[in-house]
Amino acid sequence: MNKLVLTVLIVIFSLTSKSQEIRCQVDILAPTLKNDAENTQIFDGLKKSIYNFMNNTKWTSEVFKGHEKIESSILITISNRSGNSFTAKIQISSRRPIYNTNYNSTVVSTLDNSFDFVYQLNAPVLFTPGAYTNNLSSVLAFYANYMIGMDYDTYGLEEGTKYLLKAQQIVNMAQSSGQAGWSSSGKINNRYWIIENILNAQFKGMRKCSYEYHRLGLDLASEDAKIGVSNITKALVYLQQVHENKPGSANMKLFFVAKVDEIVNVYSEADNVNKQTIFNLVRRLDPSNIQKYQQILKQR
Repeated sequence: MNKLVLTVLIVIFSLTSKSQEIRCQVDILAPTLKNDAENTQIFDGLKKSIYNFMNNTKWTSEVFKGHEKIESSILITISNRSGNSFTAKIQISSRRPIYNTNYNSTVVSTLDNSFDFVYQLNAPVLFTPGAYTNNLSSVLAFYANYMIGMDYDTYGLEEGTKYLLKAQQIVNMAQSSGQAGWSSSGKINNRYWIIENILNAQFKGMRKCSYEYHRLGLDLASEDAKIGVSNITKALVYLQQVHENKPGSANMKLFFVAKVDEIVNVYSEADNVNKQTIFNLVRRLDPSNIQKYQQILKQR
């Protein structure tokens, strides 16, 4: 009996110690391509291969419990297929639970339009750290490490650096491939610039904002809404210096893509001082969403 219990415990420990960090939903769309049996088979196989890669790869040396896994999703929209070659765009998002609530806050939300790759039916997605294997695995591994790094940043000041550096290493290894999205000469919102910016000293305010916004703001708001909102206001003010250092950066735009609706909701019940402070800030930093932010002042 004791031997049986010991065996069970060993199995449980083994499974727990290898617990992966990401719980990722994967969807594939191809609205402009023929909906025939061949395409259906290849897209189903691609979805399965990506799902297994994202969910079954051990991305860190840490042990994640089930409820600690990073909830995320990938949506790949394929616009062209020629044999095993695909032209697509990939949308990535990740969420983080807020303490003592059922609410999940979006941390990463980005659309990458430069996603060409090769995939053969039933082939696993293979990635080797420190080497470039192919564009499919490199793009997926980049975003896996980016999501983990950004998630860690919400729990401790710059705690995600290790994983953001791994994402940067993937960028460096992929540059020689000639594939779009990896080069400094590309668009300002490509993978190169997203990771370069977030690790740049000029963006320290954004990382400080991410930590204080989530850990000292949203997490505390369930216990003391007034203190939580006040801390969120202080956190968002750090973005002003980032904006002055790098106006129009992709990272600033990505932050507000993820947070615009949440900010409006947070300040819907805030006091007038916090409302006005934040409205004056976001209309400078995120003017494209000014109509949404005007809802903050209407609720006085």
